[in-house]
Amino acid sequence: MPRITQEESEARREEIVDSCERLYASLSYRDITMTQIAAGVSFGRANMYNYFRCADEVLLALLQREHARWAAALEELADRCAGMGDAELAQALAHTVEQRTTMLKMLAMNLYDMEQNSRLERLVEFKRTYAQTLAALRSVIRTAKPAWGEERVSAFVFAFMPFLHGAYPYAHHTGKQEEVMREAGVDAYSQGLFEIVRSCVFSLLQGE
Repeated sequence: MPRITQEESEARREEIVDSCERLYASLSYRDITMTQIAAGVSFGRANMYNYFRCADEVLLALLQREHARWAAALEELADRCAGMGDAELAQALAHTVEQRTTMLKMLAMNLYDMEQNSRLERLVEFKRTYAQTLAALRSVIRTAKPAWGEERVSAFVFAFMPFLHGAYPYAHHTGKQEEVMREAGVDAYSQGLFEIVRSCVFSLLQGE
């Protein structure tokens, strides 16, 4: 790769992830290839392999970026949530989550493939960002619920985070899923993502 600055290198990496994000919005996970990602960047495809080995690693980087952005929103919330009641905090936390639709979709549908097909060092990078997200969420709960001990804070975090892995399919149904549910006589769950998350958070905050 020609000698470039660290800033230029980071910008190229972001450009690759941006291209992948656009594809993920319209294609299924398995249909996204390095060739398609390369079509959306301003430099040659060969240079992409200096950053990522395969499309799964680019998608993992997208998921990592989604977590980093959520962590930033949580840190901002932690700075202003002191004194919030349970209902207000539930709404505020739900607002941070509803902006991360891509993150929730990937957690629900693609995490296993990303982890199976990515190199260990890429997974470590992702998990470090994930750990920062957990820390930011803990900070929100500690600030809003100062009477809670660490055990109860942890109980909230590790009830809420697994819940997020399954939230997306309940808020976003495909046409085929809706047809199948009608044929099977299953009532479709019609709440949006914000309300699903808000209700969960409020219940966890109220629980003894």
